[in-house]
Amino acid sequence: MRKTLTTLALAAGALAAAGCGDKFITEVPVDFVAPENFYQTQTDALASVNAAYATFINQPLGTASYVGRNLFMLVEYPSDALTSRLSATNERSLIGNYNPQFSSSHPYIESVYQSAYAGINRANTTIARVPAIAMDPTRRAQIVGEAKFLRALHYYWLAGLFGGVPIKLTETAGISEVPPARATAVETWAQIEKDLTEAAAVLPVSWGSSDYGRATKGAALTLLGKAYLQAAATLPTQSGDYAKAADAFRQVMTLGAGYKLDANYGSLFDGTNEKSSEIIFAIQNIRVAGAGGYMSQWDAPVTAPAIYQPGAQNQYQAERPFYDSYDTTDVRKAGTWLTSFTNNGKTVTWKWNDAATVTSANYGSTGPVPRKFLDLGATAAGAEEPDFVVLRYADVLLGLAEAIDGSGGPTAEAYTAVNQVRARAHPTAGLSTALAAQALAKQTLVPGLSQAAFKDSVFAERRFEFAVEMQGVFDNRRDWDWSKARNLANMANRTTLNKSPNTSATEKATNPIDDKWKLYPIPQHACELNHALTQNPGWDDGICRPAGS
Repeated sequence: MRKTLTTLALAAGALAAAGCGDKFITEVPVDFVAPENFYQTQTDALASVNAAYATFINQPLGTASYVGRNLFMLVEYPSDALTSRLSATNERSLIGNYNPQFSSSHPYIESVYQSAYAGINRANTTIARVPAIAMDPTRRAQIVGEAKFLRALHYYWLAGLFGGVPIKLTETAGISEVPPARATAVETWAQIEKDLTEAAAVLPVSWGSSDYGRATKGAALTLLGKAYLQAAATLPTQSGDYAKAADAFRQVMTLGAGYKLDANYGSLFDGTNEKSSEIIFAIQNIRVAGAGGYMSQWDAPVTAPAIYQPGAQNQYQAERPFYDSYDTTDVRKAGTWLTSFTNNGKTVTWKWNDAATVTSANYGSTGPVPRKFLDLGATAAGAEEPDFVVLRYADVLLGLAEAIDGSGGPTAEAYTAVNQVRARAHPTAGLSTALAAQALAKQTLVPGLSQAAFKDSVFAERRFEFAVEMQGVFDNRRDWDWSKARNLANMANRTTLNKSPNTSATEKATNPIDDKWKLYPIPQHACELNHALTQNPGWDDGICRPAGS
């Protein structure tokens, strides 16, 4: 599928993004490939849905506007695991330190909002056009199901960031089209549920090797479970969705797809194990300009000679309190953070506050940086190899535990699910007797926890398991008091702990974390274009209509 995306998606992308032109144009041109002429064959249908997949790496606003950077920053900087370590008023620091100066005009929320709707529009085009094509009916239904999964993923991110958003289910017909009003959060999550339920009904359990990477039944059900969890935890009326989430995750576990935890945690993110039985859905990347990942230039440490283009590196770095909190036996620490690598024939090993090793000729002025999705062999931005993992089996297990607990408290089934993840994280093989005993003790969660204590324990496990995998802010909002306490504790220590010998810059300050941060503000520019939009509580900016108006 990766080669298919490269060859077909770029060809069809403009058509899929454009819709069918202005409403007043009634002619059907025959001298170029207009939408009315394009959607004729199964090849055309595949090109259309491939263009929808390509939205994650090929955006009208540029690769950095969405999954390649800005969405990642909005999701991960507010967690207690990651920092930009820039000055306190830098546009990235405004996100990470809950700065009062952050507002609805921040460029990242605008670009993510617009990019998500660009992806939704491509999916809408496939959903609208493909059903009329004379082709194999099963494959036709699958293609529409793939597009519904992709549309739901865009809406899942939008709803998790902003709450209720305008629901657009038809391809854009022209600039004269009246934009829809903002839906409620309940309505938005209901649409996500509808899309994913319909997708799961028609998608296969697995694809052949030439189509590897397409959405599957397991991907639709996993995202459905996650959507139920987000709605249940953030909306008082949706508490019944915990039981629905548990059911969705159990279906994934019994599909017969062969999903299981991979013994080699770190291999899931470095491009060497992209068909692992743990990976349920990933954004496919190859080392071809415009068809690959875009994370490495932001991840890479600053070195001399430079590993990556100067000016972009070192934007994602470990929060020192979080980095220090890993247990000695936890393999996820080495699987998540780059602490040793070879540069110019020299092995560089990171050490905190060690002026002898933390230099521009070695690791850089700060660090350590994420190892996940880092491609130090990439030749250019947008041409990185590791696939970006969106859904994996560990999320099914921890999601099931969270859903069971939310339905009334932990059970033996919930403990078993969590302990599978913990056992993988703390293997005993090859350790000394003392460390093996320590690892064995860490493989099981403390029994007999209350509902609240079990929930917090699951979220702490999630933070270690999914650090820098674009889950941070969504987890924060499902266990708000837990995440707020962790962030405030970090803020008290960041200035001293995060500073390295070679820099005086430290972005962290102790800011109050107001409950308005449970949602980001609707982007100001969106309100300027659509006067029907209302603003989220606490973010009134004089442009968007106030919440509740």
